[in-house]
Amino acid sequence: MKRMCRVVLAVASLCVCAQAVAGSVAGTGGSTEITQIQNNVQLILSYEQQVQSYLRQGLQLQNELKNLMNNPTSLLGQDVGRVINGIGKIMSGGQSIGYTLAQIDRNFANNFKNPLAMDYSRAFTKWHKVNTDTLEGAMKAVGLAREQNQSNQDALTTLYNKSQSSEGNLQALQTLSEINVRQIQHLQQLQELMASQNQAATTYMATQTAKDQRTVEMQEAAFNKEGRSIPQVTTAPAPKWKDFWK
Repeated sequence: MKRMCRVVLAVASLCVCAQAVAGSVAGTGGSTEITQIQNNVQLILSYEQQVQSYLRQGLQLQNELKNLMNNPTSLLGQDVGRVINGIGKIMSGGQSIGYTLAQIDRNFANNFKNPLAMDYSRAFTKWHKVNTDTLEGAMKAVGLAREQNQSNQDALTTLYNKSQSSEGNLQALQTLSEINVRQIQHLQQLQELMASQNQAATTYMATQTAKDQRTVEMQEAAFNKEGRSIPQVTTAPAPKWKDFWK
């Protein structure tokens, strides 16, 4: 995915250059929207690295859980606490990325009237809900409520203690393992969604650039036919991407 994102970013840069020329010659102002899409691609690049890191951590935690389940009678509280803390951080990190991307796409869609961005906003919102429901569903199954805990780590600790008291160490560890496996799967789905979003952005930028270039050529032809010079119009600076999700 990292290689794909870099290719997308390179294409985005070319599109921005083409759009900037179109804006300065014909006054179409197309560079603003494309620049924001480029900023989004750059943001995805940084998030992709975070998701990759979460996946590695999740797989490491799964190995630790496997080792603990092989000898559940010799558990140490610090071992369980470290695993719970790790799972909770991964869960919170993924949820934050999904929520942020949903907000950015929603605000971009509203500002530029872009239905494609709104579609991805809904997709990220749906992903965030499914991810959040994983822990909530596990707690509800044993009579607990997620909202009674301040953090994912607290909720996981409560769930673990509840499972341990009723079923024993092995069952409690298996519960943590099931949640961690689900988180790994969710992160893989998030990667796929981010890749799809970037691919769609590339296609959109290429189409928009070609469309604006045709408009520029038609306007230039009209000016030349009438024997007039082409006015130079400067587009307004594009707002920073972070301004769209404040």
